[in-house]
Amino acid sequence: MDFYEYINRNIIYPFYYSRHNDPRLKQIIQLEKNQFLSRDEVLSLSFDKFIDLLKYAYEHTVYYKEVLNKLNKKPDDFKCFSDFQQLPILTKDILKVRCDDLISDEFNKADLISDSSGGSTGKPTVFYKDMYRNNIRRADQIRHDRWSGWDIGKKYALLWGAPKDNKHYQNIKEKIYFRYVERNIILDAFDVSDKDFFYFTNKLEKYQPSMILGYANLLYRYAKFLNKNNSTHKIRPKGIVSSAETLTDAMRSEIEEAFHCKVFNRYGSREVGLIASECEHHSGLHINVDNIYLELSTHDNKPVKIGDEGNILVTDYYNRAMPIIRYELGDVGVLSDKQCECGRGLPILKKVVGRKSDFFVTKSGKLVHGEYFTHLFYGMPNIEQFQIIQENIDEITVNYSTNGDVDISMIIEAIKEKMENSISVNVNKLDKIMPSTSGKYLFTKSNVSV
Repeated sequence: MDFYEYINRNIIYPFYYSRHNDPRLKQIIQLEKNQFLSRDEVLSLSFDKFIDLLKYAYEHTVYYKEVLNKLNKKPDDFKCFSDFQQLPILTKDILKVRCDDLISDEFNKADLISDSSGGSTGKPTVFYKDMYRNNIRRADQIRHDRWSGWDIGKKYALLWGAPKDNKHYQNIKEKIYFRYVERNIILDAFDVSDKDFFYFTNKLEKYQPSMILGYANLLYRYAKFLNKNNSTHKIRPKGIVSSAETLTDAMRSEIEEAFHCKVFNRYGSREVGLIASECEHHSGLHINVDNIYLELSTHDNKPVKIGDEGNILVTDYYNRAMPIIRYELGDVGVLSDKQCECGRGLPILKKVVGRKSDFFVTKSGKLVHGEYFTHLFYGMPNIEQFQIIQENIDEITVNYSTNGDVDISMIIEAIKEKMENSISVNVNKLDKIMPSTSGKYLFTKSNVSV
């Protein structure tokens, strides 16, 4: 442990968040205890939190009062997790149409944190959260990041690309905060070329982060670059956390070979944050069940057997501003009933099916992460659906549907600029964008071989 790491962990970090009345410090202490409760104990805790949230939603939101009244139920009528299947699934369409009715009457919408997500459904969805929820859910990340070998006070690096997440690097004050309190650096994951990878390597060798977190696909491409061009690099993290996309066995193997450490798979969403993560035994993803509830369902809201694929539904216990209960993410997963050898009572998500963003390829060979294009549409009023497809090296197709007037000329110009102005863009305004044969919307897709 270097001297600054000791000072940061024991003085700077706790002083900063105590001074700002941030709940994450108390929460992380509780979460560390919760993870080693028995399976029955942690599920009992989770059930109590579900009931508590349902009571709050019933008392303070128009939508959930209507839902329970229609069922002729009160929150106390729900006696076990299977009873919650009586509640309707909260879809992205419902969230969009009934947004104001989902916001608690104890909050002013103008004071809430607005965010948006595209996910795998092809539709941008706006949602809201309060500051308490935003801060307390940060503790989830600390608990699960620790499984990789990182801890408070240690450095870490982000290979990330979401403008909403990266905007804190736009001013000096925030740069100082993230560098010296959070101790992280960020490397832009949207633009990737050999030149960028050489820059990443130089930066990471100097910084020596304890943990690197990034998009699965980007980590894989970077690992292939290192194994081919710079296998003697000096980057030595304790662990790599892969998130936002599906991590295959081949990708895991390539990344572990490049960085000489284990890869920890993670699953989350913008709407509810961290959902599940691998521990040091890598035998599935531990569900963050003391903060969220995850269940699998069929399309007609029927339970799914352990080991079978089902639609992932999540409930966020801490977002009182906009209670999210049985929310359909648009992803497919498989649950496991096994007990992990680590001794944690947190249930296991065996795997997540899907969630992959293709890289788009410019004529010069530069790679552009597919999520760059999705973020261009986030927050656009009247956009119902959108889809970006690279047909070939010279052509991109943009499909979109709207519920009003929309000018996407700025988006088209941004696409052309990112693709080095060497590509034509076909624009199709459609009544509806149909899903693929698998039933999933293709948010971005490249038909060009990398």
